[in-house]
Amino acid sequence: MKHLIYIATFLVPTVFFAQEKPTNVSEETTTKTVTVDDGREVVEKKVKVTTREEQQIKLAESDKHKVNQDVVDSPSKVTQTIEVDNDMDPFYDSKTKSVYYTYNDDNYIFKRNDNGFIVSEVGADAGMKYGHGMSTSRANNYVFSSKDYNGIGYFDANNNFIVEYYDADSNAIVKKVFKMTR
Repeated sequence: MKHLIYIATFLVPTVFFAQEKPTNVSEETTTKTVTVDDGREVVEKKVKVTTREEQQIKLAESDKHKVNQDVVDSPSKVTQTIEVDNDMDPFYDSKTKSVYYTYNDDNYIFKRNDNGFIVSEVGADAGMKYGHGMSTSRANNYVFSSKDYNGIGYFDANNNFIVEYYDADSNAIVKKVFKMTR
Protein backbone atom coordinates (compact mmCIF):
# COMPACT_ATOMS: atom_id res chain seq x y z
CA MET A 1 0.00 0.00 0.00
CA LYS A 2 2.85 2.33 0.83
CA HIS A 3 4.30 1.77 -2.66
CA LEU A 4 1.01 2.74 -4.31
CA ILE A 5 0.94 6.01 -2.40
CA TYR A 6 4.51 6.79 -3.50
CA ILE A 7 3.70 6.01 -7.14
CA ALA A 8 0.56 8.19 -7.06
CA THR A 9 2.53 11.03 -5.45
CA PHE A 10 5.01 11.05 -8.34
CA LEU A 11 2.51 10.52 -11.19
CA VAL A 12 -0.13 13.12 -10.28
CA PRO A 13 2.12 16.20 -10.81
CA THR A 14 3.34 14.89 -14.17
CA VAL A 15 -0.25 14.68 -15.42
CA PHE A 16 -0.79 18.35 -14.61
CA PHE A 17 2.46 19.49 -16.24
CA ALA A 18 1.80 17.46 -19.39
CA GLN A 19 -1.30 19.54 -20.17
CA GLU A 20 0.59 22.76 -21.03
CA LYS A 21 0.27 23.99 -24.62
CA PRO A 22 3.58 24.26 -26.50
CA THR A 23 4.75 27.82 -27.13
CA ASN A 24 7.63 29.42 -28.97
CA VAL A 25 9.20 32.15 -26.82
CA SER A 26 11.97 34.54 -27.79
CA GLU A 27 13.28 37.29 -25.55
CA GLU A 28 15.80 40.05 -26.19
CA THR A 29 17.19 42.39 -23.53
CA THR A 30 19.29 45.48 -24.17
CA THR A 31 20.72 47.79 -21.51
CA LYS A 32 21.99 51.31 -22.22
CA THR A 33 23.52 53.96 -20.00
CA VAL A 34 22.17 57.40 -20.91
CA THR A 35 23.70 60.70 -19.80
CA VAL A 36 21.10 63.40 -19.04
CA ASP A 37 21.93 67.09 -18.51
CA ASP A 38 19.05 68.76 -16.64
CA GLY A 39 20.71 72.20 -16.49
CA ARG A 40 22.05 71.80 -12.96
CA GLU A 41 23.98 68.56 -13.21
CA VAL A 42 24.82 65.69 -15.52
CA VAL A 43 23.21 62.42 -14.37
CA GLU A 44 23.69 58.90 -15.68
CA LYS A 45 20.63 56.66 -15.98
CA LYS A 46 20.40 53.01 -17.00
CA VAL A 47 17.60 51.96 -19.35
CA LYS A 48 16.81 48.27 -19.80
CA VAL A 49 14.47 47.26 -22.64
CA THR A 50 13.18 43.67 -22.71
CA THR A 51 11.18 42.53 -25.76
CA ARG A 52 9.41 39.19 -25.39
CA GLU A 53 7.52 37.44 -28.18
CA GLU A 54 5.29 34.46 -27.37
CA GLN A 55 3.58 32.34 -30.01
CA GLN A 56 1.52 29.20 -29.52
CA ILE A 57 2.56 26.33 -31.75
CA LYS A 58 -0.46 25.14 -33.73
CA LEU A 59 -0.39 22.16 -36.06
CA ALA A 60 -2.30 21.66 -39.32
CA GLU A 61 -5.55 19.72 -38.97
CA SER A 62 -4.86 17.90 -42.26
CA ASP A 63 -1.74 16.31 -40.68
CA LYS A 64 -3.57 15.29 -37.51
CA HIS A 65 -2.46 11.64 -37.42
CA LYS A 66 0.99 12.03 -39.00
CA VAL A 67 4.32 11.93 -37.21
CA ASN A 68 5.81 15.04 -38.86
CA GLN A 69 3.09 17.68 -38.86
CA ASP A 70 3.18 21.10 -40.52
CA VAL A 71 3.12 24.14 -38.24
CA VAL A 72 0.33 26.65 -38.95
CA ASP A 73 0.94 30.39 -38.60
CA SER A 74 -0.62 31.65 -35.36
CA PRO A 75 -0.77 35.09 -33.73
CA SER A 76 2.09 36.10 -31.49
CA LYS A 77 2.08 38.33 -28.44
CA VAL A 78 4.81 40.97 -28.34
CA THR A 79 5.42 42.52 -24.92
CA GLN A 80 7.97 45.26 -24.35
CA THR A 81 9.11 46.13 -20.83
CA ILE A 82 11.12 49.31 -20.23
CA GLU A 83 12.88 49.72 -16.88
CA VAL A 84 14.72 52.89 -15.81
CA ASP A 85 17.30 53.22 -13.02
CA ASN A 86 17.43 56.88 -11.93
CA ASP A 87 19.97 56.64 -9.11
CA MET A 88 22.52 54.01 -10.28
CA ASP A 89 21.72 51.53 -7.49
CA PRO A 90 21.22 47.83 -8.32
CA PHE A 91 17.42 48.25 -8.50
CA TYR A 92 15.36 49.72 -11.34
CA ASP A 93 13.11 52.58 -10.19
CA SER A 94 10.34 52.60 -12.82
CA LYS A 95 8.86 49.97 -15.13
CA THR A 96 6.56 50.27 -18.16
CA LYS A 97 4.93 47.29 -19.91
CA SER A 98 3.50 47.54 -23.46
CA VAL A 99 1.70 45.18 -25.86
CA TYR A 100 1.19 45.83 -29.59
CA TYR A 101 -2.10 45.41 -31.52
CA THR A 102 -3.51 46.25 -34.99
CA TYR A 103 -6.92 47.50 -36.10
CA ASN A 104 -7.79 48.44 -39.72
CA ASP A 105 -4.10 48.20 -40.71
CA ASP A 106 -3.15 50.73 -38.00
CA ASN A 107 -0.79 49.76 -35.18
CA TYR A 108 -1.67 50.48 -31.55
CA ILE A 109 0.28 50.14 -28.32
CA PHE A 110 -1.44 49.16 -25.07
CA LYS A 111 0.38 50.46 -21.97
CA ARG A 112 -0.66 49.32 -18.51
CA ASN A 113 -1.36 51.92 -15.84
CA ASP A 114 -2.76 51.86 -12.29
CA ASN A 115 -6.43 51.23 -13.16
CA GLY A 116 -6.28 49.58 -16.61
CA PHE A 117 -4.40 50.59 -19.75
CA ILE A 118 -3.92 53.43 -22.24
CA VAL A 119 -4.20 52.84 -26.00
CA SER A 120 -2.04 54.97 -28.29
CA GLU A 121 -1.60 54.83 -32.04
CA VAL A 122 1.92 53.97 -33.21
CA GLY A 123 3.18 56.20 -36.01
CA ALA A 124 3.25 59.93 -36.71
CA ASP A 125 1.65 61.02 -33.42
CA ALA A 126 2.90 58.09 -31.31
CA GLY A 127 2.36 59.99 -28.08
CA MET A 128 -1.26 60.82 -28.87
CA LYS A 129 -3.73 58.89 -26.71
CA TYR A 130 -6.42 57.01 -28.67
CA GLY A 131 -8.41 55.62 -25.76
CA HIS A 132 -8.41 54.33 -22.23
CA GLY A 133 -9.54 50.99 -20.79
CA MET A 134 -10.47 50.91 -17.10
CA SER A 135 -10.77 47.68 -15.11
CA THR A 136 -14.19 46.79 -13.72
CA SER A 137 -15.13 44.58 -10.79
CA ARG A 138 -15.68 41.68 -13.22
CA ALA A 139 -12.61 39.79 -14.41
CA ASN A 140 -11.54 40.54 -18.01
CA ASN A 141 -14.10 43.35 -18.47
CA TYR A 142 -13.08 46.94 -19.14
CA VAL A 143 -14.91 50.21 -19.69
CA PHE A 144 -13.31 51.61 -22.85
CA SER A 145 -13.56 55.29 -23.71
CA SER A 146 -12.20 57.21 -26.67
CA LYS A 147 -13.06 60.52 -28.30
CA ASP A 148 -15.28 58.72 -30.85
CA TYR A 149 -17.13 56.16 -28.71
CA ASN A 150 -17.54 54.57 -25.25
CA GLY A 151 -18.12 50.87 -24.75
CA ILE A 152 -17.30 47.62 -23.01
CA GLY A 153 -14.07 45.77 -23.83
CA TYR A 154 -12.66 42.34 -23.13
CA PHE A 155 -9.81 40.04 -24.23
CA ASP A 156 -10.78 36.89 -26.14
CA ALA A 157 -9.05 33.48 -26.11
CA ASN A 158 -6.50 34.66 -28.72
CA ASN A 159 -5.61 37.76 -26.61
CA ASN A 160 -7.34 40.08 -29.09
CA PHE A 161 -9.04 43.08 -27.48
CA ILE A 162 -12.70 43.47 -28.47
CA VAL A 163 -14.74 46.63 -27.86
CA GLU A 164 -18.53 46.66 -28.21
CA TYR A 165 -20.46 49.94 -28.21
CA TYR A 166 -23.81 51.37 -29.29
CA ASP A 167 -23.79 53.44 -32.52
CA ALA A 168 -26.77 55.83 -32.57
CA ASP A 169 -26.46 56.52 -36.31
CA SER A 170 -26.93 52.87 -37.31
CA ASN A 171 -29.02 51.99 -34.22
CA ALA A 172 -26.87 48.88 -33.67
CA ILE A 173 -24.13 47.43 -31.51
CA VAL A 174 -20.73 47.79 -33.21
CA LYS A 175 -17.84 45.43 -32.49
CA LYS A 176 -14.21 46.52 -33.00
CA VAL A 177 -11.44 43.93 -32.75
CA PHE A 178 -7.86 44.96 -32.00
CA LYS A 179 -5.80 41.98 -33.18
CA MET A 180 -2.50 41.13 -31.55
CA THR A 181 0.36 41.84 -33.96
CA ARG A 182 2.29 39.03 -35.58
